[in-house]
Amino acid sequence: MDLLKMLRDNPMQFLDFSLYRVPAVLIALCCHEWGHAFVAYLCGDPTAKLMHRMTLNPLRHLDPVGTIMLFFLGFGWAKPVPVNPHNFRNGRWDDLKVSIAGISVNLLIFLGCTLALVGVTYYAWTPEMLRIYSLQSLLGINSGIAANIMMGNSAFFADSMLHPGALPVLRMLMQIAHINLYIALFNLVPVPPLDGYHVLNDLVLRGRWQITQRQAQIGIGVVLAVSFMTNWLSIALNFAATGIQNFILRFFM
Repeated sequence: MDLLKMLRDNPMQFLDFSLYRVPAVLIALCCHEWGHAFVAYLCGDPTAKLMHRMTLNPLRHLDPVGTIMLFFLGFGWAKPVPVNPHNFRNGRWDDLKVSIAGISVNLLIFLGCTLALVGVTYYAWTPEMLRIYSLQSLLGINSGIAANIMMGNSAFFADSMLHPGALPVLRMLMQIAHINLYIALFNLVPVPPLDGYHVLNDLVLRGRWQITQRQAQIGIGVVLAVSFMTNWLSIALNFAATGIQNFILRFFM
């Protein structure tokens, strides 16, 4: 989805889309960082709490560049939660718990919103539409109908397709599910300072891969530069997200 092209060609459509995208981005980023801070506190490290980062307040978490990238590209980041591993009770195992906490929160939100979509679909679409299409085709990430729901394309929907007021609910749930899944998958990339690096270091390398802040900045810079030039990261995330969402939909339907 080329949001920059939409902004240039149809500013009103971009504004309408943003009304759903912005809350979804804020929810995904803030809940992700809150998860890190909360689990770190449970593991004995109060650093994030003392620095007022154990909160859902967006002003405490947002990184300008990472937020803009998440809004336009579907993957991005917030300001890292400060953690002092010397306060952990169980060393690298607590570091592992803290690392997967943000991803876990995002995946739980994705799962909850996807299940809500399945439930809402029974009431949102008219019986005639449900006889024509399966729920998976109505909600699947590859479905043209799903794309029209995401964009709120009123020209696509006839009055007989959806019950009144259903479209905004479906759009909001889709955006929240979509963004949370993407940020979870992006953070699993095993490159510092992303969570995937900590998971690899704690589980496989037994904590031997220690890096400086400067090295972490270089690492993420290289990933972003390569992804911009080759689009490989977006392709990989789309492939993984499609498989996960379709599996969830098939399982629960």
